[in-house]
Amino acid sequence: MPQDLSGERTVRAWDLAEEPSQCQDEKWPDAWCAKAASVGLAAFTNTSDQDLGIHLVSFPDERSAAQAFKVRDKSDEVGRYPGTDGLPVYTLDLVASGGDLYASGRGTAFQRGTVIGRIEYSWQPEAKVPANRLLEVTRMVIQRIDEKEKGLNPTASMR
Repeated sequence: MPQDLSGERTVRAWDLAEEPSQCQDEKWPDAWCAKAASVGLAAFTNTSDQDLGIHLVSFPDERSAAQAFKVRDKSDEVGRYPGTDGLPVYTLDLVASGGDLYASGRGTAFQRGTVIGRIEYSWQPEAKVPANRLLEVTRMVIQRIDEKEKGLNPTASMR
């Protein structure tokens, strides 16, 4: 992660054969949870004005992931831009809840191989946020998924 977001809040993964309810706890759709194999969460902060969450759900095969992603709820979709290798990456505007300090935010959603990902980046109004930060994080996560699915250690980084 970039130096200004290196404060790790949590990094967890759950095998849904052992903890099936964790998929719903991570707010993935029930229909996806019925077919998913595992879920993961990595959250980082700079402890002052920025927060980043990387949410992943994996399926037993690429076809199941592609089918789930194709029928996802698109109600908050505001556009798309090319990710890695022309991969469609959908951008989302994040809406802060009433007591949330982070009033602004953007996110991305994508499907790569057997994985569907959602990245949420939020910040306080006065934060200095690099314009391409969300795209850089999305590219890094997609590269790590590619590395893992090829049997390699995931080493892609933004450093």
